[in-house]
Amino acid sequence: MTVLAPNDVTLDLGEGLEAEEILGLEEMAEEHQGAWPKGWYKFDVIEGFQTRKGKTVQTGDSVSKDGASRNLKLCLKVYNGVEERNMIASFNYRASDFSPERIAFVKEKREENKGVKGRWADTDSQRSSLALAAIGGLTKALGFAPKIANGSLVAGIYVGQSGDVYLGVDEKGFNEPRNFAPLGTKTA
Repeated sequence: MTVLAPNDVTLDLGEGLEAEEILGLEEMAEEHQGAWPKGWYKFDVIEGFQTRKGKTVQTGDSVSKDGASRNLKLCLKVYNGVEERNMIASFNYRASDFSPERIAFVKEKREENKGVKGRWADTDSQRSSLALAAIGGLTKALGFAPKIANGSLVAGIYVGQSGDVYLGVDEKGFNEPRNFAPLGTKTA
């Protein structure tokens, strides 16, 4: 019996068998695109796209997993010079966040919590504040008010709109749309 050193590899395929090279596999390797640098990029809202794995993603509005809120999902085509990538911007909200009473309440809570870093004592009002800030930023960037019907935002009104988007990088190393601005105000 032959004893192998820890780094030795045996290619003994059995009696009478020979190994064959498999050629051309390097062409099959998928290049990891990696995240684009943090910064501002131009974008268009598109109806949807298909991922590399064949999944279709569409701009739309749906109930959250737990059923307590909704998610507005916008499919974006983001531009970096001649390079383009499809991304998703997601906005979690509750229809009640948009009532005049809730907006007034959130304004009061923002004043009370001015200068507070991190979690507010009233986390529910902070949740509404964050939802209103995100959708408010999109509204300001695109220059028109969102529409709500049957308790959900009308996603179709965003398709065909353009602007500038700030891309951050999430904990997994992927780009994440974080802020929006009117087209050309943050990109040259």
